[in-house]
Amino acid sequence: MRRRHRKRSTRTEPLRALDGAQRVLILSADVGEGHAAAARALAEQIEASPGSASVTVIDGLAAMGHVLRPVVEDGYRVQLRFFPWTYTVIYWLLEHVLPVRWLAKRLLCMFGGGPLAREIARHEPDVIVSTYPAVTVVLARLRRKGIVTATTMATITDLTGLFFWAQPGIDMHLVMYGESMELVEEIAGRDSVRLVRPLISAEFLEPRCAIEARRALGLREDGRVVVVSGGGWGVGDIAGAVREFTQVRDVTGIVCLAGRNEQLAERLRRMFADEPAVHVLGFTERMPEVLAAADVLVHSTGGVTCLEARAAGTPVVSYGLPVGHARINTRAMAELDLVRLANDKRELREHVQATFAERDAQEQGSGDTEPSALEVVLSAPRRVRPIPRWRLRTAAFATQAALSLGIGAWMMSTDEVTALAQKMLGVHPLSHVVTHEREVGLIVHAPARVGEQLAGTLARQGIHVTFADDAGVPSRARIGRYNALGDELLPEVNSGALFHWVRTRSLLRSQARALGLHSRFYYLQPRGGLSVGQLVLARTADATPVKGALRISATDPLPQRTMRAGDVIVVELSGSPSSLRGLERIVSWLASERLGVEPLSLLTRSADEEVSASSSGDLASSAAPATSSASETASGTPPNGVSLKCSPSRSGASTTGTTV
Repeated sequence: MRRRHRKRSTRTEPLRALDGAQRVLILSADVGEGHAAAARALAEQIEASPGSASVTVIDGLAAMGHVLRPVVEDGYRVQLRFFPWTYTVIYWLLEHVLPVRWLAKRLLCMFGGGPLAREIARHEPDVIVSTYPAVTVVLARLRRKGIVTATTMATITDLTGLFFWAQPGIDMHLVMYGESMELVEEIAGRDSVRLVRPLISAEFLEPRCAIEARRALGLREDGRVVVVSGGGWGVGDIAGAVREFTQVRDVTGIVCLAGRNEQLAERLRRMFADEPAVHVLGFTERMPEVLAAADVLVHSTGGVTCLEARAAGTPVVSYGLPVGHARINTRAMAELDLVRLANDKRELREHVQATFAERDAQEQGSGDTEPSALEVVLSAPRRVRPIPRWRLRTAAFATQAALSLGIGAWMMSTDEVTALAQKMLGVHPLSHVVTHEREVGLIVHAPARVGEQLAGTLARQGIHVTFADDAGVPSRARIGRYNALGDELLPEVNSGALFHWVRTRSLLRSQARALGLHSRFYYLQPRGGLSVGQLVLARTADATPVKGALRISATDPLPQRTMRAGDVIVVELSGSPSSLRGLERIVSWLASERLGVEPLSLLTRSADEEVSASSSGDLASSAAPATSSASETASGTPPNGVSLKCSPSRSGASTTGTTV
């Protein structure tokens, strides 16, 4: 998109105030014509006053640095022209989601605060007036931090949606609608707002003859004249509205305003070249004449143009609802009968024809009893008290601490980066044991209420496995009942709430003590995986997770894969009859693969004995101490838990990747 050349400031000379005169700095922005028009109108009032003040107008976005200007200004323009729905989404998030709004303000202050403060210091103003909300946000922050000591003011030309327009760090807000005063005070505090006459050019307040205005514009003097405007950037269904009025017999003149959208202006001229009643204008300085000649203004964006139309006595119909704040503002104005709102072309024609009938009764001008903006600017009190430095430092420290705590809590509670943490800590979850026996280690994860009953059923079939039952620290009696059946219990940790990982170390050590495991033991990890916090705390307890080469539900279809001797299999049981039958089906499937099942401790012990038989005596003697007596091992009764068998470099059991 071709970028049109802009001047950095409408008045480039630094302020040179007369003796005793106030220096006023106006911060505007080239984002829509309304903000610039308000700045021009205020500057005209100050310049017309008899030596009471000097004024400088600059582009506030440009003063905030080269990073923010293209993002805010060009990004807004591209959104409105090509992806208007994206601006509606962003505006909704800013209005309704407090963290998004907070982040947007912080980014504006982070990137724009320093450059804007330096530009303000260069001009040394007594009063600063912002006409653009994004600039207002940064200016308010500088005022509250004491970086800017001048009186700060902000103009508000919208009726609602003022979460950026109004800020606690602004000494005084100048509003054009009395209905918005209460909302401003809710945001910025009591006595932070004044109702002033609309910030529009004085030319709109001068009485004009409609016939003379039409002659000056080359329009027919008879009939009805409709002005269709798309605002400063020419947005909305302008072509559709113009085409609708070409079919209305009473309309003899249609003035189409394309703003600064030169491409739209050329397209409209080609489209309506055969319609003598259609007059296409780009950005024009003749708006007072245009509104004086018009019977009605059809507008798509609202804002300052609506204020100008009200002052000129021209009724306004809003059509082609804009996006974001303009849509909310237009609907609010329609509810207060300040404009007519047309949702489609049928309503557009009805509203326009209704205004024709009311044209003679329309009153011109409103708000003449209110003070001018100039009076408030030159007499506004310094209401804002800068935040003490100790509070700023405390808030900064508290914010950093909260962010660090939040990020740390998230890191410890999430499993998104667990794989990286495993590599850093050298933790290899157990999935396979290197052994020459045709056996697999079977771990049954079942509710405690059915675990012992299931163990008895399996024992009668000569099947012995390792159990995990989500019951926390097991009692001696429960451990004894499992051991009597030839089975064992495995320590485990479960997934849970945000800070579930905090108790991991104490829980594992309590389970290990109950099961007679003094050091280096295995535990079953949750089906969804370990969080970083669980992994770290379990590592400090000298425990290694069991992942399993296969982890399935007993009711799932049998996997289409070949199991190997030494694989560790975890089967999830719900306790239902179908899950019990599913476990028997899995054991039969393994038997068809010529694989037997046994508890995890026996599988790791057999692997350790094979390695020890081929290793030196010194190496074998360095293995972890057994947790069961020799008589228990000889009788086939498994130990009261699963002791960790390490690699040859540590205890003699061979490991490869996640195998033992």
